[in-house]
Amino acid sequence: MSGAEGKILELGVGLIAAIMVIREVLNFLDKKRGGEGGPDPLIGEHVSDVKGSVTSIKDKVDDLYEWHNKTDADGVPLWYVRRSLEESIKALGEKIYLQVEVQTEILRHMEKMEEHYRELLRKRGRKDANGVATPES
Repeated sequence: MSGAEGKILELGVGLIAAIMVIREVLNFLDKKRGGEGGPDPLIGEHVSDVKGSVTSIKDKVDDLYEWHNKTDADGVPLWYVRRSLEESIKALGEKIYLQVEVQTEILRHMEKMEEHYRELLRKRGRKDANGVATPES
C-alpha cells in the first residue's frame, strides 16, 4: 500500500470513529434533553444542526469513497494514473510537437518553391487560361 493510500485509509478510519463519537454524544444529549421534563428548544436546535452537519459530512465521505473505489478492467483504481501511462502520454506529446515542427518546415520550403516557380514563369512571360504563368513547351 502506498503512502497516499495509507493516509486515505487513516483519514477514513479516523473520520468514521469521529462520526461515531459525535453520534453517541448527540444521542446522549438528545436522551438527556428528553428526560429533564421539558425539552429546551435551543439545545434541540443545536442538536439538529449538528446532526445535519454530521450527516452531510458522512455523505461527502461516502461519495469520496465511491470515487476512490472505482477501478478499470485490470483492477487499477481510476483515480490514479499509472506512471507508465503518464510517461507514454508525455512521449507522445513530444513526438506530436516534433511532427508539427517538421510539417511547418516542409510548408515553408514548399512556399519558397512555389514562389520560385511563379517567379520563373513570370520571367518567361507565359500565362494559361486562368491568367497564371505557365512554362514554355
